[in-house]
Amino acid sequence: MKKRQIIYILFSFTLVAIIGFSKFFGEVPTVPCENWGFISVKTTKSYIHPEKVIVKPWLGQHKIYAIFIVPNGHLYDSFITINLGNNHIFCGGVSRLPYSQDGVIAKPGYDLAKGYLHTRTGIKFILAGKINEIRKASNWQLGIARDQSN
Repeated sequence: MKKRQIIYILFSFTLVAIIGFSKFFGEVPTVPCENWGFISVKTTKSYIHPEKVIVKPWLGQHKIYAIFIVPNGHLYDSFITINLGNNHIFCGGVSRLPYSQDGVIAKPGYDLAKGYLHTRTGIKFILAGKINEIRKASNWQLGIARDQSN
């Protein structure tokens, strides 16, 4: 009788683990690329790529990000865009950084900004074998425009 109970318990645990794993990785949570997150300017808007991309999701949450060097006197979008191919374009939040982060140092006249990719999204693409797509700086971009208010 005990052997049968152990088999049922192991079967139930395995079933719950499989269902939980498929739910966790089944849907990729995304930050919606809403218009309000992007600056709209009457002058020319340009796009920059990051100086460095960090992909270390095994260290915890918010460990897939890129560091951008933004010239002073420029506004930048509240979102970054990450193009992982086949129309897989994701948005991530942007935050301002101090003058130095992860070996990237802002020269005089420049600021640093950090753009994040949702960790769960990154893990899904890493498991699909696309870690090099995430690490490629040309797949990340941040929109900037000269601040006209000054």
